[in-house]
Amino acid sequence: LGGFDGDPGTDETYDWPTGGGNDWNSRAVPNGVAPRGDPTVDGTYEFDGTPAGDPVVTAETMLLNTGVDVVALDREDLSPRWSVAPDGNDAFRYTGAPAVADGVAYVPESDTLVARDLDTGERLWSRAFEYVFGETTPLLVERGDGHRVVIGAGESLRAFDGPTGERQWERRLDGIVRRAVARAQASVYGAVYAATTGGELYAVDHEGRVRWNRTVDAGIRTAPTVVASRGPDGDSIRGSGDVVVGDGDGSVRCFDPNGSPQWRADLRGFVEGGIAAGHGGVFAASGGRLYALNAEDGSHAWQTGIGNAVRPTPPALVGDTVYVGGERLHGIGVDGGVGFRSVRLGETRFEHDVDGGASYVTAADGRLFASVATGTGGGRLVVLS
Repeated sequence: LGGFDGDPGTDETYDWPTGGGNDWNSRAVPNGVAPRGDPTVDGTYEFDGTPAGDPVVTAETMLLNTGVDVVALDREDLSPRWSVAPDGNDAFRYTGAPAVADGVAYVPESDTLVARDLDTGERLWSRAFEYVFGETTPLLVERGDGHRVVIGAGESLRAFDGPTGERQWERRLDGIVRRAVARAQASVYGAVYAATTGGELYAVDHEGRVRWNRTVDAGIRTAPTVVASRGPDGDSIRGSGDVVVGDGDGSVRCFDPNGSPQWRADLRGFVEGGIAAGHGGVFAASGGRLYALNAEDGSHAWQTGIGNAVRPTPPALVGDTVYVGGERLHGIGVDGGVGFRSVRLGETRFEHDVDGGASYVTAADGRLFASVATGTGGGRLVVLS
């Protein structure tokens, strides 16, 4: 009958430094501030192509994947700083989102992972794979005073030293890795989760050894999402640490950190783009609806319509509001309003018309960054506050 409790949030200084929002792919800033009423448009950026990954937002720079290019924009006035394909690109498409750490942008470019200076776009190093990347984003894992970059392409999962690009380990998996990997919430082995399109979910330790793997017969359609979030102090961690994935049979599956199956929740349609987790809930867009599931047992808390989407519409959770695209940009309270299943009242905080199909939405410092497919072979980034 009801949803989840959550406060509006108090943190006004936060980033969205990677696709999935953080190294758990939880797409959530539970203590963040973001618009709770109909927002105001602060700026727009028009581009050729269609949205192909989360807008990544740091203190001064925003990175946007347009499908045919990856563009760095000034955070405030959206003026272009540099791009991966400044002279145009007819050869291939870019998919997924970059990731940023310590002034470096790690960009998946066709079949090559490229480390670029965030300010200038200068190539610092690059590492080629034998296969193109598919809807993935690099995972950055802190390691001593630096960090490692973990990314998969084809059947290979590889880890590189962030500053130098030196390969740390490689693991061949049984199936094609097409989406981002995620770090386990807490593990003495430093485990990361990777999923293959064939339906294998792997937990791999910090030396590339497989701790466990589980098979999902119908295949896996989303990146792994860890049920974890940071508390208001920024240091404490909340959540079970379970890992959830969207299944090819139209369900969401949950496994505990040791790989034991926890629950399965059937949805009407397939999960689109990714899953958000926070405030005790798991949120997924599927079949023109946003579903809220109880993270503990997978029971349906509530659902609401968001309209047909022409692009993936992964939800983002900030404060006590879930933001999700569709025919419009929607802001929906985590409590789900009142009602029963799909019959709800008071769950929608706003519906904002963006003149096209709203796709990926992220947030930083109290603003929303929504990518829009215009339906004419072009796209638009909209910044709202």
